[in-house]
Amino acid sequence: MIMATSENLTKRSTASSTPPNKRVCTSPRTTSLPISKPARSIESIILLPEDAVWALPKQSLREYFLSLQQYARNPYPLQPALPSLITPTDPDLPADLPPLLRLPLEIRELIYTHLLPAPCNPIRGPHPRQLQTHILLTQPIVPSLLLLNHQIRSEALPILYGCPTQIVHVTINYKLWTHKTMRSDLILSSALTSSIKHLRLSIHLGSEKRATKPGEVEADARITEIKKGIKKVGKWLSGADVQSLRISWQEPPQTYSWEQKKDVLDGMKVLRAVKVDAGEINWGLNWNKGKRYRFEIDYLKELERARQDDGRGKSYENAKCMDMEV
Repeated sequence: MIMATSENLTKRSTASSTPPNKRVCTSPRTTSLPISKPARSIESIILLPEDAVWALPKQSLREYFLSLQQYARNPYPLQPALPSLITPTDPDLPADLPPLLRLPLEIRELIYTHLLPAPCNPIRGPHPRQLQTHILLTQPIVPSLLLLNHQIRSEALPILYGCPTQIVHVTINYKLWTHKTMRSDLILSSALTSSIKHLRLSIHLGSEKRATKPGEVEADARITEIKKGIKKVGKWLSGADVQSLRISWQEPPQTYSWEQKKDVLDGMKVLRAVKVDAGEINWGLNWNKGKRYRFEIDYLKELERARQDDGRGKSYENAKCMDMEV
């Protein structure tokens, strides 16, 4: 009885010494930790497919990085690489990898292609900050697809913007004040612009009648603004592999000579298109051939990439002179 009483007194004194509202914290080392998976080998980390890397959780990324860091500090001979990479049935593949990313890249590209609707009349697309107005697309793109993750975006962009049926329409208008007052904040990445392969470029220098056509000063100002717009398009598509370029032209009657038109067209050489042809030319084609305000359709071939790269080819002007002598 005496021993029990002393033990009770000891428990009461211990309880009274601890504040009633104080939380007693224990060290995390004393708590039970979840059973962790065995560390992956350096060989398996190096052979991890790119699809699986993008789908790894942050904790796994840290663990793999520390393993690679430790190996870099103390390297040792690795086992011979296996002939086959990790397959989707491998237990080491992350369990939360989406089913789409488990498919081969070729099949995913087919899926991206089928997501594009049938070609239609050009509809309004995004408005890049570098350009005056919205671009027009013949096939609308579902924005949600490009927002899924970084990998799907990088895989889908070249297909959505570079397929043969996707044509991007860009208008260059002399009314630059609209561009300054309605400038967009959207900056399209180089990954998107470099995917564009088929371009339709419309040059708009005015649509007045002959009686109200602009004077010499106004006409020169419009030409200057058009040149600036072409320069911006060239910078915007600096990394693009343009396969086809169709040029449309609109101007007031008897305003711009062929020398002025040629000076504007020469600015499009920076696009280095494989094929260049004429779209809708509203002035100087059929009825005014051989005169000052003509539009030489044949000169558009001088804008093609092959003509620029072939230094041995004779220029358009030399060819015209030879034809005239004959």
